[in-house]
Amino acid sequence: MAVSIPLASCGVQFHVAPLQCYTNQHLRALLRPLCPSAVLWTEMEKAEGLQRPSAVDLRSLRPDDERGPLVLQLGGGGATQLASAVRATAGLGFDEINLNAGCPSVETGGASYGASLMLDGHRTRSLAEAMAEAHGGAVSVKCRLAARASLLAGGRVPETAFEELAEYVDQISHTGAVSHVVVHARAAILGGLSPSKNRQVPPLRPDLVLRLAEVFPGLRITLNGGLSASDLQDAAATRLDGLMCGRTVLRRPLDLARHSRQVAVRVRVR
Repeated sequence: MAVSIPLASCGVQFHVAPLQCYTNQHLRALLRPLCPSAVLWTEMEKAEGLQRPSAVDLRSLRPDDERGPLVLQLGGGGATQLASAVRATAGLGFDEINLNAGCPSVETGGASYGASLMLDGHRTRSLAEAMAEAHGGAVSVKCRLAARASLLAGGRVPETAFEELAEYVDQISHTGAVSHVVVHARAAILGGLSPSKNRQVPPLRPDLVLRLAEVFPGLRITLNGGLSASDLQDAAATRLDGLMCGRTVLRRPLDLARHSRQVAVRVRVR
């Protein structure tokens, strides 16, 4: 049985996930009145494209009249470029700066960032530290449960061990540069699966994210993956800081109006 809990009473933030080609200023202008308290995200912006942004570029990232919580997500594999992008957008008033470490389609395009960063927690931390220094405060990282090079024989998805996820989170956060980790509760398959299949084939394991929140009480942990804006079960009883929905918002944006004062998710614990 689903239980609806007001955001104000359970302290769980509701996020609309960053979606390439969708969560631009125009979609955000539609979503904001429907759910004023929602934390909205930009599309992933490539750091290399923000080295010397024009005034037009900056206005498209966050128009002058845009209000409400907004996170800037950056994608990049170079500390200098990421830091420069953070400084270039400093005047736009983003509530949080995020490093993309969970997008498998970036890797398939030949770039060495996105989900491939999960293969090296120390490298991820060094990038986050450069961003945090430029930002003047801690940043966040959005990742998967794990990154795998390919499927196993017969198309099987490699198992995900909690210990591997916990080690990665510890590596990226122990210096204090990262204060918030958003976890899409699936593994990322870097080769052999399309972006859409990467959202369907790897099994959802929200139980691992719930456990992560228990093990790292000093970190903000947000659960993403397979969630809807209308099903909530026991969110207040967890240590989760936030819940993130993505494509369900594209399919049913008006659901946000109905749930503007409550957020819901059904967590299937295996």
